[in-house]
Amino acid sequence: MNKSEWLAIVLVVLASVGTVFGILAFEKHRRAKLYTVELVARAPENGNWYPRTITVLQGQPVRILVRNIETVSHGFALPEFNVAIREIKAGHVETVSFTPDKRGHFPWLCTVWCSDRHPEMTGTLIVQ
Repeated sequence: MNKSEWLAIVLVVLASVGTVFGILAFEKHRRAKLYTVELVARAPENGNWYPRTITVLQGQPVRILVRNIETVSHGFALPEFNVAIREIKAGHVETVSFTPDKRGHFPWLCTVWCSDRHPEMTGTLIVQ
């Protein structure tokens, strides 16, 4: 290989790596604006919500990414803050954003029948 071919290879590699790092840096900057939590949905017999408790600050915007790793649909509702996702299909991720305006412990729940133990599919949002 001659010098121009090596230079082309180096430039392609640098451009590829630079693009990936640029995207990651932009995503980190974008996510820094909201407190982001990833919540995993599983039927109770497979582990239930993970984590089961989320702690956030009053007045700070929050985004919850709800990832359904099951083969059945789930739903999500946080009634105290009028936050809901009607259905999260198997393998999908849905997002809700809100700003908690009061302190306390608030339950969330699955709103789509997912198993015989569906009533156990709950968690708690703690607002400090």
